[in-house]
Amino acid sequence: MKSIALAFIALAVFSGKSFCQSAQAQQFGEDIKSWLSQGEHKVDVMSIKNSVTARQTELSNKVRKAMQENAAWIRDSLAHVTDSTVIYAKFGLTKEEFNEYLLGGETKPAHELVKTGDETLVIKRKRNSLTFKGTGRLSALDSLTYNLVLNEPLYNGKELDFSNESGAADSNNPFKTPWKGYHYTYEDYGDILNDDAKNLTATTISFDIGRLETGKTIIMFMLMKFVNGKMIQNAIAIGMFE
Repeated sequence: MKSIALAFIALAVFSGKSFCQSAQAQQFGEDIKSWLSQGEHKVDVMSIKNSVTARQTELSNKVRKAMQENAAWIRDSLAHVTDSTVIYAKFGLTKEEFNEYLLGGETKPAHELVKTGDETLVIKRKRNSLTFKGTGRLSALDSLTYNLVLNEPLYNGKELDFSNESGAADSNNPFKTPWKGYHYTYEDYGDILNDDAKNLTATTISFDIGRLETGKTIIMFMLMKFVNGKMIQNAIAIGMFE
């Protein structure tokens, strides 16, 4: 599941430039208002095709475990180390495995999207906000609203900050067509100085809204919440509709 979540994050930002949300909101607000048309929509629900091999998963698990055990060293000492053998050891790999791990990251194929079903999404306007009501995986959007005045999404009252423009100028992307969009995030990592992953309490929320060159609107949403090192909430929804 973690590899899928990381793939989602990679999918969301193909290109981008950071902006101040308050200064630039009107620039893209009209786009989003037109893309989120009110009414009932039939949505193509998409999933990220898993392109990670068993060997890549094995090496990633070794690295993740070593990073948890050596979190303090990585934070305080990694930048000053010149002996590569020490780095290999702290990341739980041999030299050969380390090179294989890096090469795997460079050569693995681009993420692909595949249709996994049809669901319904109802978008309504309530005063100055748009509300969402979805079926299936799209029910993850039920606690999301979009403020038309501030041009920002909120999830259970939490403001998602505008992060960057997203999209692609050509068809070399998982949507197989040029598209433009906007990426929003909310992040709360609690006590980031705590070295023990078992004590990790964090929430990350990501929301993308965009338009394909074909005329379809795309919505991508991810929620991950950890309490004391355990994931207690997880939701991923990717959909396309006319």
